[in-house]
Amino acid sequence: MGAPQIPQRRVRAALLARPSHALLLAASCALALGGCGRADAPLQPVYRLMDTLDPALSGDDPVHCDIADEFRPAIGCMPYVAMGTIAALPRPQGTALTVPVTIPATLSAGMIVVEPKVRGPREEWRRTPTMLLQRPASPRTELVLPLPDQVKGDKIDAQLFGRPVPPSAQDRVTRPLKIGRGARLTVGLGLDPLSGKVGAAPVEFRLTAETPDGDTELLRAVLDPRTVKTWQDHVVDLAALAGQRVRFRFVSQVMPRGGADPAQAFGFPLWGAAQVLEPRSRDGRRNVILISLDTMRGDQLGGSLDGIPLMPALAERAAGGAVFENAFTTYPSTTAGHMSMLTGLYPAAHGMVFATGVLSPHIATLPEIFARNGYATTAVTEDAMLSANVGFVRGFDFYRELKGKTLWATTGEIEHTFGTGLRWIEEHPDERFFLFLHTYQVHAPYEPPPEFDIFNTWEKDGQRLPIDATTPKPIRDRHLYAGEVRYVDAVLDKLLQRLGELGVLDDTIVVVTADHGDEFGEHGQVGHAKTAYDEVLHVPLVFLSPRLLPAGKRVATPVSLIDVVPTLLDLTRLPVPSGLHGTSLVPLLRGLPFPASRTLFAEAPPWGAKTGHRVAARSAGFKWIASDEPGVAMQIYDLTTDPGETKPLADPTLAEHGAALESAYRALGSTRKAAAPAKAEPEAAKKPGLDEATVEKLKALGYMD
Repeated sequence: MGAPQIPQRRVRAALLARPSHALLLAASCALALGGCGRADAPLQPVYRLMDTLDPALSGDDPVHCDIADEFRPAIGCMPYVAMGTIAALPRPQGTALTVPVTIPATLSAGMIVVEPKVRGPREEWRRTPTMLLQRPASPRTELVLPLPDQVKGDKIDAQLFGRPVPPSAQDRVTRPLKIGRGARLTVGLGLDPLSGKVGAAPVEFRLTAETPDGDTELLRAVLDPRTVKTWQDHVVDLAALAGQRVRFRFVSQVMPRGGADPAQAFGFPLWGAAQVLEPRSRDGRRNVILISLDTMRGDQLGGSLDGIPLMPALAERAAGGAVFENAFTTYPSTTAGHMSMLTGLYPAAHGMVFATGVLSPHIATLPEIFARNGYATTAVTEDAMLSANVGFVRGFDFYRELKGKTLWATTGEIEHTFGTGLRWIEEHPDERFFLFLHTYQVHAPYEPPPEFDIFNTWEKDGQRLPIDATTPKPIRDRHLYAGEVRYVDAVLDKLLQRLGELGVLDDTIVVVTADHGDEFGEHGQVGHAKTAYDEVLHVPLVFLSPRLLPAGKRVATPVSLIDVVPTLLDLTRLPVPSGLHGTSLVPLLRGLPFPASRTLFAEAPPWGAKTGHRVAARSAGFKWIASDEPGVAMQIYDLTTDPGETKPLADPTLAEHGAALESAYRALGSTRKAAAPAKAEPEAAKKPGLDEATVEKLKALGYMD
C-alpha cells in the first residue's frame, strides 16, 4: 500500500482532539443542544467505526485487543497463530531449550513475534520471554528458549504462538457516513503491550475527515511504548461537519528512533472503540446497570445471622423496587451462571461451563443486543472465570478485567471495581449506556475488612462460644462470609447513593443478582460447584427503577437467571430474540398472567466419587436431582414441606416424571452440538490460553489445583 499520506486537496483548520473527555462533552453539549442533560436526548453511538471500514475487516481478523487489562474493539489487532506444540523434548544440559518449528504460511510475510510457553510433566504452562523473529529463509527453523528454573522433569513440552508484525505504515478508511447535529467522535489510541516486550518504536497516529469540500485533520498524536502503557482517550467535536457525508481515515506511521534503520523499525498501533455519537430521543428506553455479586446466596437478602441483618441497605432499597424471592441460577459456578445471565440460555445450550471454551458466534449476548440498539456498553469485572476470551467481551465497547491488588487477596476489590464503573459513568455524561459490574468480594477466601468482621461467636448446645481455631471450619467460614456480605452491602449502597446524586438513577434500571450461592456443610460440602442443592442455586434478584417498576413488589414465583435477558429487553422496549429459554418477568411485575406450570432447570458438574453430571429440575413445588452416574438414584423433594432438601421421596410416578424432565434438558446439549459450525472457533480461540496471572487467580479462588 505504501506510506500513507494525508490528502492535500484542501486541508481545513484542524479540530484537534483533547483527552479531557468529560469537559469537552459538557462544553459541546452546551453548544449543540442547549445542555445534554435533557432526558429526551441522550448521546448514543450511531457509528462504531470499525464496523464501517472500507474494505471491511476479514473474518479472520481479531476484533478486541487489550491494554492494561482493558479490552476494546480495535482497528489494528493482530491475530494469534498457533505454531504448534512440541512434546517430550529431552531436557537440555544447560538452561536453553532448542525447539524445532515450522513457520506457518500465514506468518511467512515478514517479521514475527513469537510467544513461547514450556512445561514439564503434569505442570502448568510457563511463559518464556517474547521473541522477535526475522523471517527465516526456510519455514523450518529452530528457536532457542530459556528454560525457567521452575520447570522440572526429563521431558519438556513447548508451545508456540506467533503474531505478524504489521507494516510500518497503515491506512484504513471508512465508507461515507452522514454526520448529524451535535455529533462527536471518541477514540482511544494505544500500543499493543507487545511493543514494550520487543523494543518497538514510537508511532504517529493521524485521523482525518474527508468530504467533497476538503479534508480536515481531526487528531494527530505520537505514542512512545517507553512511556505510554494505557489507552489514551480523545474526543473530537464534529460540529463543523454536521450535515455532510464524511469518510474517516485512520493513518499510522512508525517513527524510528534516532540512528535506527527505518527498514527495521516496527510498531503495534491500535485505534480502540472509535465511535461517532449523536443525540437521540430516549424513546422511553432507560440505561441499564447489571450488578453481579458473585457467590451471593439468595437467603442473604432479608436474612440475618446471630440476630444481625446481613444486607440491611439493599433490603431498604429493594423496598422501593421489586424482589424475586425465589430466583435460581442455572449452574453453581461462575462462568456458566454468568453466561446464562447474559444469553438467556441454559448451559446445555451455550456450553460455557468453564473459562477455557469459546461461546459460539451464533449465540447473541445481552451487550451485543444493547450495542446494536444505540447503547454504549461497558463492563468492569474481577477476572479469571469471566475471561474476555470466553466470549464475555462480545458486544462491549470497554471490557475491564481487574486482577486485584494481589493474586491471593480479595479484600477491597469491590471498591476498585465499583469505583472504576462509577468513573466511567462520570466520564461519559449523558450517554445511553449498559454497564455490567461483577465482583468476587464474597467469594472465598473470606477476608472481610476488620470493621465488618463482626460475627465472632456461634451457638453450640444452647451456649454462645467465641469463634477460634477450634471452631469447625464450615462455621468459621459461614461467619466470615457473613462479614463479607455486610461489606458488599455497604459498598453497593455507596455506589447507588452516588449514582443518585448524579441523577443517573432517575433514568436507569438497576438489577442486583448473583451467579450462584455458597454452601457451608448443609449437605456435607463447602463451597460451590459440588452439589445441586438450593444453597448454591438460590440467588438474589432485585430490580430497581423509579416510576417504571412498582415499589414494594415481592414475587414468590420461581424464576431463573435465564429470565434476565428477556426481562431487560422488555423493559427497554427492545425486541426479544427467538429461541431464548428465558421468559420476560414483566408480567409478574405488573400482576399479569404468567406461565403457571413452568419448569426451571440447573445442572452441576461431576464432583468426587459417584456423583456424575447432575441435572436439577423444579416444577409445581417439587425438585428432582438426576445423575448420569450408573446406579445413582434420582433425588426427589417436596419443597413445600421440605425446603431444606433433607427428606428425599420414594415415589415411582414422580421419578418417572423427573426422568422425562432430565431427558428433555439433556437433549438441549445435543441440539447445540448439532448446530455447531464446522469452521474453526472465532477470534478468542486463537489466543494462547490463560495467562499465568489468571491461572494463579483461578487457583486462589479454588477453581484449579
